[in-house]
Amino acid sequence: MEQKAGNVTIRDVAKACGVSISTVSNVLNGKSNKVSDEIADKIRAEVTRMGYRPSSLARNLRATSTKTIGVLAEDLIEFSTPPIVEGIMKSCEEKGYNVVIENMRLFGRWQREWLADETLINKTLKEALPKMEALNLEGLIYVGSHEHLVHNLFSGRGLPIVMAYAVAVDKQYPTFRLDDITGGYDVIKYLVSKGHRKIGVLAGEYDNTHTINRVLGIQKAMLEEKILFDPELVIYGSWFKNGGYAGMKALLGKDITAVFCMSDLIASGAYAALYENGIVPGRDISVIGYDNQEISSGLTPELTTMALPLPEIGFQAAKAIINLIEKPGSASTDMADARIPSVLIERNSVRSI
Repeated sequence: MEQKAGNVTIRDVAKACGVSISTVSNVLNGKSNKVSDEIADKIRAEVTRMGYRPSSLARNLRATSTKTIGVLAEDLIEFSTPPIVEGIMKSCEEKGYNVVIENMRLFGRWQREWLADETLINKTLKEALPKMEALNLEGLIYVGSHEHLVHNLFSGRGLPIVMAYAVAVDKQYPTFRLDDITGGYDVIKYLVSKGHRKIGVLAGEYDNTHTINRVLGIQKAMLEEKILFDPELVIYGSWFKNGGYAGMKALLGKDITAVFCMSDLIASGAYAALYENGIVPGRDISVIGYDNQEISSGLTPELTTMALPLPEIGFQAAKAIINLIEKPGSASTDMADARIPSVLIERNSVRSI
């Protein structure tokens, strides 16, 4: 019979791996150089599978509080990360906590290759987590570059962990992310309020979590408005300008009055394709974006878009980690999975018909 996670001890992990308790302890405390990579990987896998968590007593044996929180970022160059970190910093400053940031540089090291190769992020986590834990932190916030599942994330010291903009496989970690379903829903409701019922969609990759959830919101809103959801009017592609350009060309000639671009960069490509064909955004066809990146106010006409609540995600994640630090044991398996909605920024690219 499978053992309950709450009853798993370090002795159980050691027995399952065929190693000593001290070997397991070394690996969990960032001293994996004392054992082979094969054994260390086996121990980490068993810890995850069995749901072992170090004793909270051991975590609380520090003589004094350091009031220091670690931020483990997938990549600081991603547009979404700095505002999240800013929100974390603001929340921590209000409570008198220090912040230490570790940039894993996943895009800087491997561009977009790591998105499809889990071994790359696992390799980086194996290096970054012990480094962070050696700093005598009291908690850790993991900042994703986009919403995706993160495997093999656990603290050998039993530090509390909170997720921002990504989701851990371990469901006990509080999570703060975008409410993309509501976002897609709100965009369609807004366009319908302007008289639009023939709406095209330029989406990101079809298997991307943000894409999937925004499409769910689109379908929900269209169902309510009694608009037939037409898959042929949804063009999947990249999140960048080239994706918007190719997608908009595919929609030319379709009987649509508005197009929902799932990123502002996609919208910039759509603008280029429209102008190339003598079609003026905001006059001949309405365009709405998503993200509220700087480019959205630099387009002509300025782009109506949805602003991501990135600072709020960081602020709330920091509040949660401080609560876990100051009230040990307050976490539970059904703790927060907060989805924070985006906000409409109305400019000049959508007209009423």
